[in-house]
Amino acid sequence: MSVQSIENYEAGIRACCMPETPLLSAAQRIAALDVNALAVLDRSGAVAGILTDHDIIRQLVKSEGRLDDVSVGDCMSTPVITCEINTSLGEALRLMGQNGIRHLIVTRAAAFVRIFSLKDLLEKIHQDDVLEAEILRELAIGRSVPGV
Repeated sequence: MSVQSIENYEAGIRACCMPETPLLSAAQRIAALDVNALAVLDRSGAVAGILTDHDIIRQLVKSEGRLDDVSVGDCMSTPVITCEINTSLGEALRLMGQNGIRHLIVTRAAAFVRIFSLKDLLEKIHQDDVLEAEILRELAIGRSVPGV
């Protein structure tokens, strides 16, 4: 299964902003979408960075709570770890663990498709494991029934 199967699709495709977006507006978008990060895109749609809740907290401390003139580009994280839309769930998990990140941006030919979190990924892997276990259980029960 690929990262395309992760189910936060609607929030994931809307979870983006541009470097010139005011930081407060980006924080409001994060809250409205109930996510923890936004992909930061340049005008061509290419990924320029990522803005996480931790980036916002660091900027709040740095600016002593004043965000009036702060843009996303001032505090976004770069470089960004991305994966292609056909990346397997296992490879995505490996990428996140290897790079110590909680969010992964999905691209198609370097253009933004969506973003998802480690939580989204683990939920999908768990759903697949539960489904596989249920199927195996049903097969085992079916084989133990006389006449089957």
